[in-house]
Amino acid sequence: MVCLVTICPVIQLPLLPFRLCSALLLSLALPAAASGQGGTISSGVPETVDSQGDYLLYLHGRIIEVQGRRPTHPAFGVYEYDAILEEFAGRGFHVVSEARPADTHIADYAARVVEQVRHLVEAGVAPEHITVVGFSKGGMIAIATSSLLRMPGVRYVILAGCNDGVFDDTGLTLTGRVLSIYEVSDDIGISCAPLLDRSPEAEEAVERRIDTGARHGAFYRPREAWLEAMFTWIGGAETLEQR
Repeated sequence: MVCLVTICPVIQLPLLPFRLCSALLLSLALPAAASGQGGTISSGVPETVDSQGDYLLYLHGRIIEVQGRRPTHPAFGVYEYDAILEEFAGRGFHVVSEARPADTHIADYAARVVEQVRHLVEAGVAPEHITVVGFSKGGMIAIATSSLLRMPGVRYVILAGCNDGVFDDTGLTLTGRVLSIYEVSDDIGISCAPLLDRSPEAEEAVERRIDTGARHGAFYRPREAWLEAMFTWIGGAETLEQR
């Protein structure tokens, strides 16, 4: 049984629970930019891996492929990509993220992420210390990665990454530990419930919804609404039912 919780800037409102039935070369990393609490940011998996560290692989939305690292959407505003990475690093994560080239193919990039995760595990990082976070198109890549990798323990956070195209691809199912977060005013990235429901191999699956009124742009900057939901779950502070 998984609880669906509404998260807004001030309060959290519990809703009725629903049951979820449950080789591509790695990029060379840019010089790591140290941030607070020992976190780092690099464009690829570093040559020297911190086997005791926590790694977060962030997959951005499509607009960055088109406009670059700090794009502006006419309705959603500026996408603060680097500010989001700094927020993650400031919480102590080794952040791996790059601005993808235009028209990146979802399945091809998912294969790349699979190789990055496998490289980290082979270097001694426990799967439980690896989190793949994807927003919008990046969320679709995270979904494809989970479906392809099928490695227990790895966490996946899907931010506004579900849509009818995802649901229609019946070959996609989720594995590992999964958190979906969507914004109630968003008509682009919607609830992942249909996908979660057909993913019995997921060790854990939970969905949260936020209500900021910012539509798809809710995830364009490091808002507390989705950050706290995500990091609370990653930190294991919430009790999640295992299937």
